[in-house]
Amino acid sequence: MQPSSPSAGEPAPSSPAFIEVVVVRAGTYLFAIDVEAAIEIRGPETFDRPGSSARPHLTVRGHALPVVDLRQAIGLSGFAHGCPAMLLMQAGAESLALAVDEVRDIESAPCHKVQPVANIPFGFCSHRIALSTLGETPLIDHALLKIG
Repeated sequence: MQPSSPSAGEPAPSSPAFIEVVVVRAGTYLFAIDVEAAIEIRGPETFDRPGSSARPHLTVRGHALPVVDLRQAIGLSGFAHGCPAMLLMQAGAESLALAVDEVRDIESAPCHKVQPVANIPFGFCSHRIALSTLGETPLIDHALLKIG
């Protein structure tokens, strides 16, 4: 995956004036996640459901990571025991596996394109980002994702 190039005359994306995000899809919805929170992108995954009341987890290199099903988090039917794509990410002090339909590209945008939003139906998104190729996209606040 290649980050999008800035327009002519804009500073390089590595500048603090830019934010890089990973774009993911759950159902027909697109979301952006700060690339700083991303650890690893994985392809189709099967995750464990250790018990009927326990949260599903994905075992990666001997570590059990809690799975957050983004489809279920936005009110769609969740994944049963696997998903087409997984984004391993840092959420505060915890690591988690975000189950999604697709991990798309890494996009860059000037920081001023990140704006707070009050009326968004997703409790884990308090901002949106205007991406040149995708328009306005909810920005996931990884600290607000519900692990438990």
